[in-house]
Amino acid sequence: MQRVNLTVLRTAILDTCCQAASHNGKTKIFRLLIMHTEIKPRTRVREVRFDSFVDQERGLDGWNQLYRQLSPGAFEGHIAALEWEDITLYRETVNQKMENIYRVPDGYVCVGFSLGRRLTMAGVSNAIGTGTGMIHVAGEDYHIFTDSDADYIMLTLPQDCLPEDIICGARAVTPQESHGIAEWMLTLMESARQGIAQQAVLDLAPDLLLDRISLWARQASRVRSRKLPRGLMADILAACDSLPFDKMSVSHLAKHLDRDRAMLRAACLERTGMTLDDMLKGRRLSEVHRRLRFSDPRSTKVSDVSMEFGYYHWGRFSQGYRAMFGERPSDTLRRATPQPH
Repeated sequence: MQRVNLTVLRTAILDTCCQAASHNGKTKIFRLLIMHTEIKPRTRVREVRFDSFVDQERGLDGWNQLYRQLSPGAFEGHIAALEWEDITLYRETVNQKMENIYRVPDGYVCVGFSLGRRLTMAGVSNAIGTGTGMIHVAGEDYHIFTDSDADYIMLTLPQDCLPEDIICGARAVTPQESHGIAEWMLTLMESARQGIAQQAVLDLAPDLLLDRISLWARQASRVRSRKLPRGLMADILAACDSLPFDKMSVSHLAKHLDRDRAMLRAACLERTGMTLDDMLKGRRLSEVHRRLRFSDPRSTKVSDVSMEFGYYHWGRFSQGYRAMFGERPSDTLRRATPQPH
């Protein structure tokens, strides 16, 4: 895949932004893009459009793929890649019906979801529909047939980032099990492509993705049956209090404390009765609440604050906020600022 010059990409985003602002009056989008279009080297967005399936089959780094076009018409395809060191989030689209035989890179695992039309995998009786995903592991050949206008979101990462329960073999991931992770991945990708994702959120994103995927493992019950280290929960809380927002994830806590994720989750569940993931989510929402509570509604927008803390899907954020605090975020912002005692 060809490399995209960051300066050229940033200029193109700004040009698009200016056109949208001048023609459609979307001044809010214009302002956000101006603020956040600087793309730092540690997180890169690459995009390539294709007019031949032979070219696109070589568009995913390290993948071994063979495409065949099965419907008549000019081919149109697109690959966008959001990169963090050895972890990459891809979005791939094709307009024609396709046959695809592929293998993920050695030493890697891929978690992919279909966003568009359904696809059929050889050896699997039922078609895989929108929102259903697959865990693809190294060393296996996959063979799928897609309908026209296929659209995929895929995360590739080193297999040693995930528990053995997950990387032991390919399997389907149902919409119920994934809990909206495909939609979250798509929102992350598109916000990065448009230049509205803040760098702190992009830095945290891989850990949050690993947190969600690692929940599919079946280790928690086995860990809880073992005696947990004394003071582990105190260590977790101390780390939470000292780490910045962009390090607030189960995966980073595991690295910071040199413990595996399952052990940290088991300790939190045993000591607090709640999952570590829910505790971190509550802390993050609480900081949003605190920011809104002490902000001036005349100069503060809820959307700006929510995006600062990584919430780019407004409906999901608003729903989660209201469930947590019993009021809309805009209600919190409009309430009188508490007076000091």
